[in-house]
Amino acid sequence: MWRVLRILVSGSAFLFFFVGAAMISWVMIPLLSLSFDPEVRRRRHLWMTRFATRGFVRYMTMTTMIEIHWPPLPPDFPEGAYVMIANHPTLIDTTIVMSRFPELSTVAGRKWFDRPGLGRMVRAAGWVPSSPPNPDDKGAPTALEGMLQALRAGTPMLVFPEGTRSDQDRLLRFRRGAVEAALQAGVPIVPIYIDVNQPMLMRGQPWYDVHEGVGRYTIEIWPTIETAGRDIDGRALNQELMARYKARFSRMLAERQPVKGALTAGSGPEPTPPSPSPE
Repeated sequence: MWRVLRILVSGSAFLFFFVGAAMISWVMIPLLSLSFDPEVRRRRHLWMTRFATRGFVRYMTMTTMIEIHWPPLPPDFPEGAYVMIANHPTLIDTTIVMSRFPELSTVAGRKWFDRPGLGRMVRAAGWVPSSPPNPDDKGAPTALEGMLQALRAGTPMLVFPEGTRSDQDRLLRFRRGAVEAALQAGVPIVPIYIDVNQPMLMRGQPWYDVHEGVGRYTIEIWPTIETAGRDIDGRALNQELMARYKARFSRMLAERQPVKGALTAGSGPEPTPPSPSPE
């Protein structure tokens, strides 16, 4: 019986998301765009993004599908533009992070821009496409150029260096775009780690493959890496970050095993201190 209820709740969450996206794309965006001032439109679209992401996350927490644990912001958390990097274990990581940091833009796959409804929403939100509309268009800006343009305008970026969701049992290779964008723009790198107490909404896992109990997301904010005025080898930094994330990912998998039977009660392991982080 619990499984049927969970499937219904999960389905209602994604119905809520897509119906909301359609309303935003075809009703709210045209209304919010009624201004000749691009800055006014940008602020309105930012408000729209904040409203949509927080509404979706609140719905999932209210229906007890998930719970989210954020630490306090460290005193040296950067203001203005920065590059936040994260692992990508589940389908809803972007909305969870943006519900806490609504000023973020992000890099999204071309398929999201090509969808009739969602495409209008992500373009209005100022997200950066991972590839140009036409692969043969040599003059189209690359994802790195799009990130640099946003960072230089003062917009912080959320980037998943794997480029897509992680595999169930391993992280994918980190691409260097996030590190290179931060180095070229001279902005800080903010590494965060998304810990999930059980496998859910993973790559290749259908939405109706539901989990027992509450999916607990515990977010770790690792020390900020300053780049301005420093001579940093981007390749070496990217490799170091990947090694640290891989070590933390392995620990997450190990922590899941002992609590498998306890998930029916929505419980999980107590959060553990983060692994040593890049400085």
